[in-house]
Amino acid sequence: MKLIGSLTSPYVRKIRVQLLEKEIPFEFVLEDVWQPDTTITQFNPLGKVPCLVLDGGQVLFDSTVISGQMEYLMPTIPLLPSNPNARARVRTLEVCGQGISDAAVAILLENRFHEPAHVSQAWVARQTQKIHHGLAYFQHHVANMPGNFLTEQFSLADVAAGCALFYLDFRMPDLDWRKQYPALKDYAERLAVRPSFEATRPQA
Repeated sequence: MKLIGSLTSPYVRKIRVQLLEKEIPFEFVLEDVWQPDTTITQFNPLGKVPCLVLDGGQVLFDSTVISGQMEYLMPTIPLLPSNPNARARVRTLEVCGQGISDAAVAILLENRFHEPAHVSQAWVARQTQKIHHGLAYFQHHVANMPGNFLTEQFSLADVAAGCALFYLDFRMPDLDWRKQYPALKDYAERLAVRPSFEATRPQA
């Protein structure tokens, strides 16, 4: 099994964390999709990572698709509950984490590809609002859950949430979300010491 991606993408990190948590061996292949000589479209016509190449040669792309398929293909050490309603709840929380990452990436690209005078502040403000709404949603779940996670046990919801929170630290340190969401601060500290998150921490 081969995972194609970058060291800084929150979407790639989500799959790396999932595979490590499930103790699934894989080869990690670095790919910079922004370079002119990238070969990513050989695996994903949309030119995005992560891409997962299964042992039989089938290629999966989009981290939500990959994360769900991994649970079907590798049911050992499950990160999704078997109960349909509980599973839907976890997947909804997973998508919230994905959405926070989406908004942060949108802000990053807006600033990267426009001169400061041409950055749409309305666009940045809209994406920042999405981030705060998502963080408030997570804080509500953490504060009302008696255990240490977003649901009854560690799941894909926590994988996606952790990757989103740590991506904000990496790319948007000025947001300083811990001051506004103290329950998430403690939650993030619990996630950060898990070996899967320690092993995938991006470097500046």
